[in-house]
Amino acid sequence: MAKPIFCLLALLAATAMAADTPASVAQLVNEANADSIAARVGAALAANDSVTRAAAARVALVRGMTSVLPQLRTAITTESDAGAAREEVRALVVLGEAADVDLARNATRKLPPAIDEVIATAVSRRPDAFDIYAADLREHGYVPDAAFFTQALWRRPAAAVADGSRLLGMRDAAGWRALLTSIRQSHLVMPPGVLGASLNMPVEEMRTASVWYLVRLYVPDPTLIHESVRAALNAPVEEASTREAFGRELLRRMLGAERKDDPRWLEWLQTAEADPLLGNDEALFLYFTDKEFQVRKNHCGIASNDCRLPTIRPTKRTIPSTAVAAPAYFLPSVLPPGLAGAVIADSHCSGEWLALAGATSDIAGRVQRVDMKRIEMDNACEKAVTTLMRLSLATPPSIDAPLTSANIILVHGRKQAPCLDEDPLGTVRESEVHQVGGDITAPIVKHRVEPLFPESARHAMASGTNVLVIVSCVITREGCVRSVNLLSQSPFPALNGAALQAISQWTFEPGRLHGEPVDVEFNLTVNFRIGQ
Repeated sequence: MAKPIFCLLALLAATAMAADTPASVAQLVNEANADSIAARVGAALAANDSVTRAAAARVALVRGMTSVLPQLRTAITTESDAGAAREEVRALVVLGEAADVDLARNATRKLPPAIDEVIATAVSRRPDAFDIYAADLREHGYVPDAAFFTQALWRRPAAAVADGSRLLGMRDAAGWRALLTSIRQSHLVMPPGVLGASLNMPVEEMRTASVWYLVRLYVPDPTLIHESVRAALNAPVEEASTREAFGRELLRRMLGAERKDDPRWLEWLQTAEADPLLGNDEALFLYFTDKEFQVRKNHCGIASNDCRLPTIRPTKRTIPSTAVAAPAYFLPSVLPPGLAGAVIADSHCSGEWLALAGATSDIAGRVQRVDMKRIEMDNACEKAVTTLMRLSLATPPSIDAPLTSANIILVHGRKQAPCLDEDPLGTVRESEVHQVGGDITAPIVKHRVEPLFPESARHAMASGTNVLVIVSCVITREGCVRSVNLLSQSPFPALNGAALQAISQWTFEPGRLHGEPVDVEFNLTVNFRIGQ
């Protein structure tokens, strides 16, 4: 009897594989035992449909299915679709051996150049990310950004010391600058021994990166600069560039030296080179001379604080809002194009939901656990959204961000597209979220949905009052709203929910960089007012 039963099970498995769709493969991410789905995932990597292949690669990645590495290696060498190749590369690089990085690179030379950024970003999710960067990526021309080190060092800040020392030894200025930026953005500190050594390196770019790291990090309280770093600053160096010299001049002033005008500084402060180094940190201006401040003000159009007034005099009483703790990371993340829509449609979800979620990730960004607190969400949508979250890759905003994220807002309007499709593989770096300013133009609202004003809140608010709900979100290059987060909430929960649900349905003319649409982080304010 055993043989007929085995044959029946094999037949059922084969039937399931033959009928697999992007949605059915995606749902495998919810199975408790990864070994039990390996056969279906492996077979789906050879499916005729490219979205099904992409879904299989994503499931393999997030479930850590090293058993399908042979199928992934075969898939990437025969793949003809750029979107599927991107997912196969991610899975192969994260799950495979160091040698698989070269396999992924060699197999994708006919794809757009941005595939190299996909490879590097996948490497950053490996525990040996820095070793592969130093031995492989760097030799192939990869220039890391801060995000690479933030991911590579997630929950391992102590490793930054060894990595920094190696970068100095390699005289890798681009890597050193990116590492310092990641550390500063994470509100961490590079140990003084490594930092002091960098200040006397025979590489101007490395010294300059260190000098401006010190300026930006310690301008709120220069007394915190370590004595050994101060000594290194006083040591003679080869002739400095103007950007390095002015940074060192600011540090001297921060440590008590007299402010003096110099024609070199006045000229340099009017250059584009100064803009990214100075930024818009007003605390720096405390250490400028009057002439330097005036020159910089004329160059940038900076207005002093004492002339920044509201455009109209307030006439209503504003009910105080309260700040909301940001999640450690956002989910769901972008997915292979078409996959999120397929999952939602297959689950018969109405497409409308509002919930508060929590999640736990490993250091590679693979979601291990999802908790859902439904506010307005049916069972079908909960199943769909849970699947989308489990398929996602968490990306930390800082090195010390916790692996468990709370306060993840999940909101979506009925009949709206999921807004989770990853951009097509192009000729530039992987999708990044930009800040408005400089060459980045702000999005413009095309379609606005006015929020409902719940009666419970109307009755609770006094006549002639208003309350603000401030929301941050990502306006994508397609003009839809993603990664919605409450920055400041009203004391009326119904109002907060109404603002979130309305904003999730807005559409925009996207922000642009040099005329090309880009993803932009954007804050929106909803003002609920009660007349007199």
